[in-house]
Amino acid sequence: MRFFDTHAHYNDEVYDIDREEVLKKIRESGVEYIVNVGYNKVSSIDSINLSKKYDYIYSAIGVHPHDVENETAQDIYNVYNENDNKKIVAIGEIGLDYAFVKDNKLKQIALFESQIELANSLKLPILIHSRDAALDTYNVIKNKRAEYGTLFHCFQPSDDLVRLVLENGYMVAFGGNITFKRNEAFKKYIEQIPLSQIVIETDSPYLSPEPYRGKRNDSSNLDIICKKLSEYKGKDVEEVAEIVYNNAVKYFNI
Repeated sequence: MRFFDTHAHYNDEVYDIDREEVLKKIRESGVEYIVNVGYNKVSSIDSINLSKKYDYIYSAIGVHPHDVENETAQDIYNVYNENDNKKIVAIGEIGLDYAFVKDNKLKQIALFESQIELANSLKLPILIHSRDAALDTYNVIKNKRAEYGTLFHCFQPSDDLVRLVLENGYMVAFGGNITFKRNEAFKKYIEQIPLSQIVIETDSPYLSPEPYRGKRNDSSNLDIICKKLSEYKGKDVEEVAEIVYNNAVKYFNI
């Protein structure tokens, strides 16, 4: 089986001691492509640099809502223009996060909308981060369409979001959290969403699947995620792996 990790952070400092060894192991496990995702200006530049070093790594650049007080869409536009942008395949991760800070919702929404506009101007798809903000995320993307593709990272389904996904043909990414026992409620949503709208991811070094939960994650665990997804869909794992791989290649135009 071959795999495409649509969301990882190999520029994270936890890989500083063994990054080369980890990436070698990943390649040997059947991972053919990785999108390394930025969440602010510095990490976006790091993602671009990783993509220049490894031919199978591509980059996404963007400002995570946690950095709403410090950075803007203009900063990401500057990153795009001032660096080698040939392997930048998306604007992300962008979106809304109300888990820890809720008094800056309007600023988060404005940053989210401005980065959607940036993605449209650069003719790139977006990667959405949404945590404890389903309704506002729903309203933003309903009113401001990303013209070149919408992908929900670490998809946290709700009735409204799933309906929006189905109505508009948006893509969703499932990761290690679908293996968690407390997330068995995902099953009903996964059954609703066609495989043609699904990709897989690890969010490495975070969100390791069972039985490695709590340990450092990496893309070699995609097979565990794919196996769980195939169980939920009631299909052969090799068939599912090939479908979600091709979905990712198409979405990122690789």
